[in-house]
Amino acid sequence: MSDTLHRVLRIDFQGFWHVGSGKGRGHYLDEECLKDNYGLPYVSGKQLKGLLRHAVRRAEDWGWYQELKLPQQNEGAATTFESLLFGSASQQEGRFETSAGMLFVDNATLKAEEYEFLKAAEQASLRQYLYEPLYSTRIDSETGTAVDMSLRGTEVALPVSLYAELTLKTTALDEQLAIQQKEMLESNPWQIIEKALPLIDAVGAHRSRGLGESVLSLTTL
Repeated sequence: MSDTLHRVLRIDFQGFWHVGSGKGRGHYLDEECLKDNYGLPYVSGKQLKGLLRHAVRRAEDWGWYQELKLPQQNEGAATTFESLLFGSASQQEGRFETSAGMLFVDNATLKAEEYEFLKAAEQASLRQYLYEPLYSTRIDSETGTAVDMSLRGTEVALPVSLYAELTLKTTALDEQLAIQQKEMLESNPWQIIEKALPLIDAVGAHRSRGLGESVLSLTTL
């Protein structure tokens, strides 16, 4: 059994989505989408890892893993699937009391063939069609009219499919935790992630406003 396992997380966006870059475009747009050096959209691995961790935590709290056995729990080993896969939940613990997780998440990008095509210099004019501006105003609850100076523009990306590589590997320095991590790799660790994926129904910002609705699934490389 290899000490490193790989899968691909596929994100199928069902409509417009927005991952913020923290930048605007003058009076035209208040929020631009996050783009790479070629102007192509992506979702950071850090954000995806946070969503996955939150989903696994909820699934575990709700008893979704009752039929699954956590590898041996000797002193120094993780006591939950969340802490085993993602590491210590808080950085407030002492330096020698924290542990690294097993899961590593890359940025989610377009499929390799699509990415290679669109990043080419001669396709620069096509990239603009991956995005649309959306405008909204705040409505006065008493008058039912738009509040002055409340117009905001948000750049959104068109629905696409993005792919992020997931890697599971042993990272522990502590002997008991290292044994537990190896046992986890020898079981079927991806079922922990897969069971929690339905709990993620949107990715990116403004999810409460209907942006980022998506379907997530695991596939092989």
